[in-house]
Amino acid sequence: RAFNILGDRVYPDIGYVGKDYTNLPILIDLYGIEDVDYFLEILHHLDARAIKKSSEQLKREYDKLKRNSSGRK
Repeated sequence: RAFNILGDRVYPDIGYVGKDYTNLPILIDLYGIEDVDYFLEILHHLDARAIKKSSEQLKREYDKLKRNSSGRK
């Protein structure tokens, strides 16, 4: 749940580059998270998966545009 509360850092030409951890200390306090190291490992894992998914989607869209533009002459 805390993962989804964190803001996303997204750039038009790059895509999703990860979560904004600015408010993370507040969320850790709010949810009373005691094992912060484990929590950060989980966040990092989820963030890495989301970054990879975004990167793959952006590459597919780029490749599709490239194919479509090279087919037009």
